Amino acid sequence: MPLPSGLATERTRLRFWQPDDAGSMLHALDAGRDSFLPWLPWVRTDNRTPVECIFSIERFRRKREQIDPPCDDFVLGIFDRSTDEALGGTGLHRIDVASHQAEIGYWIRPDRRGQGLCTEAVAGLISWAFTPQTDGGWGLRRIEIFCAGSNLASQAVPKKLGLRQEVHQIGRRWVNGWDDTLGWGVLADEWDVLRRRIKPA
Repeated sequence: MPLPSGLATERTRLRFWQPDDAGSMLHALDAGRDSFLPWLPWVRTDNRTPVECIFSIERFRRKREQIDPPCDDFVLGIFDRSTDEALGGTGLHRIDVASHQAEIGYWIRPDRRGQGLCTEAVAGLISWAFTPQTDGGWGLRRIEIFCAGSNLASQAVPKKLGLRQEVHQIGRRWVNGWDDTLGWGVLADEWDVLRRRIKPA
């Protein structure tokens, strides 16, 4: 504490969801709920009304302010930098304090896909994660990204960013049948924080 407050990229802004964002969150999900399946099964049962979105945003707030045990899951929204419209979600998940590492997840509303927004936001989040806490960052040492082997859109993000693929587990997860798990990793000293990209080999 205090937690980092937010980060802007060229076209996006990453910050914690606020109660006033409930309508925008709902609109982003309602733009095409079926398109999130089968990867995000919670879209079937969660965040289907403004009230449910407010409840989720409040749950995110309570968890990130939790002290005992400390929060290990910080959910963030991805917003259009010029309009503040919700574009999707991301976050730093499964934070391991002892090893200073976290996992990144992400989703983008279907009518804004194919524009490079997710890749831009994730690149920004990696830089933010590796920025020291004294400079407004999270002070992490390692970032990981995992996804299903059949989720080609999610795979595209770490591949575009040039992250190192470290994991290929056969039949590791259930996604309408047993699917592989793929994983990528990057260390702080391999990432150019200012340019938000992998350093040249």
